[in-house]
Amino acid sequence: MEWFKKKMRVFLFVCLLFPFYSYAAKISLSISGKIEDHSAMLYFPDGRELPISIDASGKGELVVDVTEPVYVALGYHYISRTLLLTPDTDIQISFENKKFGERVAITGTGSQVNIYLNNGRLKAAEIDDMALGEKAFFLKMDSILNVNLQELDHAGLSEEINEMEKIRLKYFTCATLPSYPYFHMRIAKDSTYEASLEYWSKLQELMVMDASLLQYDEFRSFLVEAVSRVARKQYPESKSLDAVVRYVESEVKEPSIAEFLINKNVYAYVERYGLDSADAYCAVFDRYVKSPLLVKNFETLCNRWRKLSVGALSPNFNCTDLSGKKVSLSDFKGKYVYIDIWATWCGPCQREIPHLQKLEEKYHGKDIYFVSISCDKNKKAWENRVRAGLKGIQLHFVNGDTFMNDYMIKGIPRFILLDKEGKIISVDMSRPSDPKTIAKLDELLN
Repeated sequence: MEWFKKKMRVFLFVCLLFPFYSYAAKISLSISGKIEDHSAMLYFPDGRELPISIDASGKGELVVDVTEPVYVALGYHYISRTLLLTPDTDIQISFENKKFGERVAITGTGSQVNIYLNNGRLKAAEIDDMALGEKAFFLKMDSILNVNLQELDHAGLSEEINEMEKIRLKYFTCATLPSYPYFHMRIAKDSTYEASLEYWSKLQELMVMDASLLQYDEFRSFLVEAVSRVARKQYPESKSLDAVVRYVESEVKEPSIAEFLINKNVYAYVERYGLDSADAYCAVFDRYVKSPLLVKNFETLCNRWRKLSVGALSPNFNCTDLSGKKVSLSDFKGKYVYIDIWATWCGPCQREIPHLQKLEEKYHGKDIYFVSISCDKNKKAWENRVRAGLKGIQLHFVNGDTFMNDYMIKGIPRFILLDKEGKIISVDMSRPSDPKTIAKLDELLN
């Protein structure tokens, strides 16, 4: 017993010398109105994604370990907001379900900085500003940055957070700089414009290869666009992704920056185009990317694409036609199926419709169905468009259908070609306006 007491005295003495600290940031959500999404997501700079479950009453809560200030993104219903978490953060965020992108109420410990981040008064150079000439555009960015810095001064934040925010604001304000040459030519209708040496100098001045800056989402977004722009200039004969790989190999010496750029670009390529012809890029990924989380995420993506390989059975869809009748993919078994994923608000989708109708006429009576599926959230808009004169098989996705997610469709129009058994021929088939489409269909049908 005496031995035990001595041990306890030593233990308590050590505890006094080295107290146990708890580093935890707490976020509480309160959502009013009809609850459609039952989870929000917290996105961290290192790639972690933590869900916040929302109950039937619109309440949700998450406690996370935080040892130092960190910017995160809170995502809900396709919209995200920037937050700054510290070890003592305990904030309550309230908003109406449909108004998350417009206004939120933030209270609690740590609310001061997060109110500042989400007050709507911080500005960035916009697309329309790129109609200005270079010098005027540079002056515009400088002016906006000065206004943002004044807003920061008025926020009364701590010195540490103030210094972090100055860095973030620089990249937040200049977000459109990498895209300036492209948009300036389009908006100003100046096909003779070429970016000056001053432009390239300003761009590269901001391309700091400092791994500590990866904590800022604004820096990460800027760097991806800027490197792509500079790489294409430096290697004009190469494809976009090839140019980026060559640039990283020759110019980027910081391992964390190189890992970030290769992961971001190769992941985006495979997510969009799949694994066909991606072997060389996957090898580059393996050479540069070592983070277990990033490797795991990429492997998950690759496995999803492997399920969509040529000859694999297509994921199913559940739709309704104009009369409300339920239709699924199995209803078209026995013929080839050319699927068009579109929406009434999509300009490129609309431009393909006349070409699709010509295909339907050309192959009328052949063993092929042309199936148009609308992903319009506004079902009434789809109904009106169909009644205005659209022919052929016109369907609308049933709420909750996973077909677009299964095919990893991030942009429309998207065309898919299946064989008579519902197996995949092409997950990203050429458009109706592309001569390759007729060549392929002739090969199959004639």
